[in-house]
Amino acid sequence: MRRFLSAVVLAVALGGSDAAAQQSIIDGWAWSTLVPSIAQTDILGTHLRELRNEQERRSTPPPDVSRLGFTSSKARRSANLAAFVEKTRAVDPNGAADLQRLFAEGDIIERIGAAIAPVGLRTDNLADVYALWWITAWQATRGENDTLGRDMYAAVRAQAARALNGAGGPARASDAGKQELAEALLVQTTLIDAAVEQAKGNPARMRQVRAAVAKGAQGMGLDMAAMEITGGGFVPNGKR
Repeated sequence: MRRFLSAVVLAVALGGSDAAAQQSIIDGWAWSTLVPSIAQTDILGTHLRELRNEQERRSTPPPDVSRLGFTSSKARRSANLAAFVEKTRAVDPNGAADLQRLFAEGDIIERIGAAIAPVGLRTDNLADVYALWWITAWQATRGENDTLGRDMYAAVRAQAARALNGAGGPARASDAGKQELAEALLVQTTLIDAAVEQAKGNPARMRQVRAAVAKGAQGMGLDMAAMEITGGGFVPNGKR
């Protein structure tokens, strides 16, 4: 999402680290590092495998996105961001220091919210956040981060909502649980986007980023190489 999320953190994320430290930071983006236990990590993968054809997707009624919304709290956000720093510190102290500096610059979630509003997404709804993460991670595995059309984000948002509602757990989570999950995904999404932007022009570095994001996506049951994005959302591409 060039000129979209990258600017939020580009000056901080990975900026002063040497190659070894940067790789450690990337490895620290693994799904389990930041994302809380309420996440059922195969939600999107299961949903994608269940898609059979274009007609099935077209005949599916619009999902109830409201069940996935939540009322955010500034106090919870401060606690969440502090917890993300501590979780990262256990994997990589340099990466934790970068996150701490980033969070000290202002409310990162508000800044992300302003950045994604033009494509119709919000930070206080899990369907929106999952869609943003899914698209950003998929693009990263291809070395891309261009902003897509608003309709593409809407289609993946609906797809994510169907998967999340079908799984049950996320929709029934408390506001605090939803907020923690959403903010973990938003931070991870932004770091991935910034890493792709910084790796442009450095093929070796881009290969590292692509591989690390693909590996992280596997943790939630998503084989990014086996899917493509269409006007109706993500579909299996038959390559795996």
